[in-house]
Amino acid sequence: MNKEIENLLKLTGICPILASAEPDCAVDAAKALVAGGLPVMEILMKNETSVENFKKIAKEVPELYLGAGTVLNAEQANRMIDLGANFIVMPGFDEKTVEVCLKKNVTVLPGCVTPTEIMKAISYGLTAVKFFPVFQMGGTATLGQYMGGPFPQMRYVVTGALNSENFLPLVDFPATLAAGGDWMFQDHDALKNRDFEQIARNMRESVMRVQDMRNAKTRQ
Repeated sequence: MNKEIENLLKLTGICPILASAEPDCAVDAAKALVAGGLPVMEILMKNETSVENFKKIAKEVPELYLGAGTVLNAEQANRMIDLGANFIVMPGFDEKTVEVCLKKNVTVLPGCVTPTEIMKAISYGLTAVKFFPVFQMGGTATLGQYMGGPFPQMRYVVTGALNSENFLPLVDFPATLAAGGDWMFQDHDALKNRDFEQIARNMRESVMRVQDMRNAKTRQ
């Protein structure tokens, strides 16, 4: 995994996800994340509008570490890497897609929730995977079994129905690399209202809450 991306995720505990956005506001939404202190974003590849948003952001916000999410196959991974993806996120595990990313030295987070999938990831030298949907798959109870059992080295980017409240206990769990979600865009209808200053505030507040939680534990 790219060390700069890994360190940012580890430091903040958060991976912002842009599920969808109108073309006229995607770039400003990305800039708001940077202003809020976290220059990382995954864009879900739902349709061609998502791809066009990705292109614009990659061109106009070069300081952002930009990931392509919901990548399903090697062809799609190749396309997004050619468009400037710094990392690829998959809903499941596909060998050819992982191999494309590793060959091109691009960070890849395949979706892995079973021991078999995690073993595949380890066989490719991966140290972090996506764990989705986190609550339906057992949350920290499952991750704790994996961490305390056969996979102590693996770390997880957990996603699925996370918001500005329920993400914190997941970030606090030692096997979690980061929690991914779109609450920084959704809280106070920030993206809907094109309130980019609110997006930056939402982002900043979430980062600060993680730091406050960690500082409080350190003082105990």
